[in-house]
Amino acid sequence: MRFLRTDSASADPDNLKYSSSRDRGGSSSYGLQPSNSAVVSRQRHDDTRVHADIQNDEKGGYSVNGGSGENTYGRKSLGQELRVNNVTSPEFTSVQHGSRALATKDMRKSQERSMSYSDESRLSNLLRRITREDDRDRRLATVKQLKEFIQQPENKLVLVKQLDNILAAVHDVLNESSKLLQELRQEGACCLGLLCASLSYEAEKIFKWIFSKFSSSAKDEVKLLYLCATYKALETVGEKKAFSSVMQLVMTSLQSILENVDTPELLCKCVKCILLVARCYPHIFSTNFRDTVDILVGWHIDHTQKPSLTQQVSGWLQSLEPFWVADLAFSTTLLGQFLEDMEAYAEDLSHVASGESVDEDVPPPSVSLPKLAALLRVFSTVVRSIGERFSPIRGPPITEAYVTDVLYRVMRCVTAANQVFFSEAVLTAANECVGVLLGSLDPSMTIHCDMVITYGLDQLENCQTCGTDYIISVLNLLTL
Repeated sequence: MRFLRTDSASADPDNLKYSSSRDRGGSSSYGLQPSNSAVVSRQRHDDTRVHADIQNDEKGGYSVNGGSGENTYGRKSLGQELRVNNVTSPEFTSVQHGSRALATKDMRKSQERSMSYSDESRLSNLLRRITREDDRDRRLATVKQLKEFIQQPENKLVLVKQLDNILAAVHDVLNESSKLLQELRQEGACCLGLLCASLSYEAEKIFKWIFSKFSSSAKDEVKLLYLCATYKALETVGEKKAFSSVMQLVMTSLQSILENVDTPELLCKCVKCILLVARCYPHIFSTNFRDTVDILVGWHIDHTQKPSLTQQVSGWLQSLEPFWVADLAFSTTLLGQFLEDMEAYAEDLSHVASGESVDEDVPPPSVSLPKLAALLRVFSTVVRSIGERFSPIRGPPITEAYVTDVLYRVMRCVTAANQVFFSEAVLTAANECVGVLLGSLDPSMTIHCDMVITYGLDQLENCQTCGTDYIISVLNLLTL
C-alpha cells in the first residue's frame, strides 16, 4: 500500500424621540391619576353628607355619625343612601389596586415594545450603513458596532427577526474584492460566528448557509473567511454543548471540506475546526477519526510541502491521542502499512542501483528517497500519537516482540537504502524513528543490541559531512 496524496453605535435621534413619545403616551392612556374635577366633586359630596347628618341629629330623627343609621321608621339615613360606594371598603380598594396593577403591566409591555422597535430600527440602521457606506474607516466602525450588538443577550429576538438581512449584509462584506478591506472582512467573519453562537437555536440554518456559501465561493480567500466564522462559532460555544443537535451536520460538512481542500491555509483552518469538534463532541468525531487520519497522513507524507506544514500536521495527529489509543487495531495496522511501503521503496532503490531491468512504474531515486524519508517521519508521528500506550509494559498488541521486530525492519530498510544512495533526509528521519522505538522499550528488557549499536556507530561517521538536523538526530539517538 502506498500512501500517496493524489491531488456599539449611538442611538438614532429619531428613534429616541419615537420611543420617548410612546412611553409618555403609555402612562396617560391608562388613567393612573384621578382628574382634579373628580376630587372637587367628591369633596362637595362629603360636605353635603356631613351637613345633612348634623341637621337630622338636632331634630332627633337620626343619630349623628353612626348609631343604627336608621330613623324611627327603619329607613336609612340620607348619608348612608348617598354612601353607596364607600371608598374605604376593602372591596373597592382591591378593585383600585387590581386596576393599577393591570395598567402597570400593560405600560411595561408598551415600553418593551417601544424598546424592541428601537433596537430593531438601530439594527436596520447598522445593516444599511454596512452595505452603503463608502468610507472604509466608518464602515469598519459600523461592523464593530454590529459585533457588539450581536453579543448583547437582550437583542436575540431582534436578531432572529432580521436574520436573513444580517446574513445578506455579512455575505456582501466577506465578498469584498479589495485587499484594503481585509480587516473589515475579518470582522465580518467574526460577526457571523458570534451570530451563530448567540442564536444557537438557529444554528442549523446558519451553518447550512455558511457551508453552502463555502461551496459556491470561487475564491479561496472567501472560503477561508467562512471557515473562520465556523471556528469562531465553535470556539465561542466551547463545551457548553449548545450545538449538540447540529454537530453531526457540522462534522460531516467539515469532513467533506477536508477531503477537497488543496491549500495549506484552508487545510489549517478546517483542521482547527475539526479539532474543536473532537475536543467538545468526541462521540461525534470518533466516527470520523479514521477518515480524518487518512487525509492528514496524505498531507504528512507529501514531501513537496514545507517542513513547517509537515510538523504542524504531525502535531494535529498527536493531539488525537485518545482516539489512537481507543482504536489500537487501526493504529497498528497503519504502522504495518508504513513499514511495507518503506521496504518496497528500499527494494526499488536496490533494483535501480543494480542496473536490473525494472518496471516503468518504479520511481527513480529522486522520488523514492524523499518518499522513504516521509514514511519514516509519519511512522514516528503515529508512534508518538499512541503515546504511553505504545509500550510492551501495557500489553498486547504492543509487545516486546512486536517492537523489536518493527525496530529491526526499520533499520534493515534504511541500511539497505543507504548502501545504494546516501540521503541525509532519510538518515535524519530514520534516526528519529529508531529513537522513538527504543524509547518505548523498558531498559530492563533484553534485546539483541548488536544491530542497534552498529547502526548508531555508522551514523557517527556521517556527522562531519551532514547538517545540524542530522547531527542532532544522532546525538539524540546515542543518548537513549
